[in-house]
Amino acid sequence: MGLFDRLFGGRFTAPPPEETNVSDAEILRELHPRPSPEQRKALRELVEQLLTFTPEDERQRLIRRVDRRFNKRDGAQEAFSEGLLDSERGQKTQYLALISCDWRGFDCFEYLAPIAVKNCGISEVYTYSHSGVKPMAEVLADFDIWLAQSGRRYLHFDSGGDDYLGAIVDTERVPEIIQLAGVAGLRASFDSF
Repeated sequence: MGLFDRLFGGRFTAPPPEETNVSDAEILRELHPRPSPEQRKALRELVEQLLTFTPEDERQRLIRRVDRRFNKRDGAQEAFSEGLLDSERGQKTQYLALISCDWRGFDCFEYLAPIAVKNCGISEVYTYSHSGVKPMAEVLADFDIWLAQSGRRYLHFDSGGDDYLGAIVDTERVPEIIQLAGVAGLRASFDSF
């Protein structure tokens, strides 16, 4: 401390911070703003579009769940992924619409993809066996090519993490779903993130 006093002329202390009249609640509102009504509406419509083949009561439950999480200052990504993928209260396996696999989750994909294909109305059975050669991004691209033969596409959503998040959607609805995701604050694309 004596060295710094000599170098800087004895003024080694910082000036006191300026006082503000801002409350903690105002600071939190600034850091985590509430979603706009347009964002909430777009996220609700997006979830409804993705859950087209889910029974009405289950669909409404999941839409309310995602909307509640989004309103609690969770970001769009957290509300979307956690609201649908929660193991206890999220989507049920028999109505699977949103698939989440990590970058090495080949066994997870092998189990979930046929269920999602069946749930979206495709009568042909999808089978996958891991060869150990392709990375998950290429496996999902091949899955998208297979779905295109049936008039469906695999649409990726940015989860903000290292997992691959996506859903099977009708080819005609893809532009609408990408636009809804953008308004809601999500990123959607045919390419993995």
